[in-house]
Amino acid sequence: MSRLRDPRPTLTPRERDILAHLARGLANHAIARALHISEATVKTHLRRIYDKLGVDTRAGAVAVAKEQRLLP
Repeated sequence: MSRLRDPRPTLTPRERDILAHLARGLANHAIARALHISEATVKTHLRRIYDKLGVDTRAGAVAVAKEQRLLP
């Protein structure tokens, strides 16, 4: 029910961090280095972000995030 009231997806703080780095055009390995996590962890977060935003690509995720004002 909460999704009906607020159609914007709820991203975790870490997912928002990764999305912000993604929007700056960083590759997975660069995001991993910047956030001190493994590249596999970045990929896991990206899959979750894609699912929440209903997209299949990095560009799609950034576009939806900008459209829904999920990025600073």
